[in-house]
Amino acid sequence: ISTTMLSLPAIGAGMSEQSLTRFSAVVELISRNLCLFRGDDVFGLVHFHPAYDRMMIHPIDKPSYGHLPPRSWLRPMMTMNGNVDEAKTFTEEDLELSDYQRKAPFTAINILRVNQLNAASGAKSIVDLEVEDGVFEKASGITTYSRNAIRLAGVGKEALDAGLEADIAIAK
Repeated sequence: ISTTMLSLPAIGAGMSEQSLTRFSAVVELISRNLCLFRGDDVFGLVHFHPAYDRMMIHPIDKPSYGHLPPRSWLRPMMTMNGNVDEAKTFTEEDLELSDYQRKAPFTAINILRVNQLNAASGAKSIVDLEVEDGVFEKASGITTYSRNAIRLAGVGKEALDAGLEADIAIAK
């Protein structure tokens, strides 16, 4: 088995900020324990929530295991990926739409084997990303996150909201 989806309907269900905060706290504990016992050498986590908002995940400007990269990194990622026009012209609202990568009709954690994650992003995809003048951070998934941010901005908030609402209705 290369991936397992762990549904957590009782942990932070719903669209409220409080439910996302509760879910974020639980998945942080899970992630920290996975890393503490070196399980991150074998498994990777990807977190999903109906109200996913990267600006509510702590730390806001640093990576958080299983979550999207900090939103403040999206412009530098797009620039590094060669999407310079988008990096310059996208509004904050356009960048915010990248959160839809992790919005789902229910709370869940996708548990993947590390080799599956490497296949998706490339085993040697970790790069030094200049996140602000002279400040570099290790980052991965530059191509994937850039491509997804651009695609989601192209779809637009109304269509993304409608799709999420339709998925939530089906899940009920």
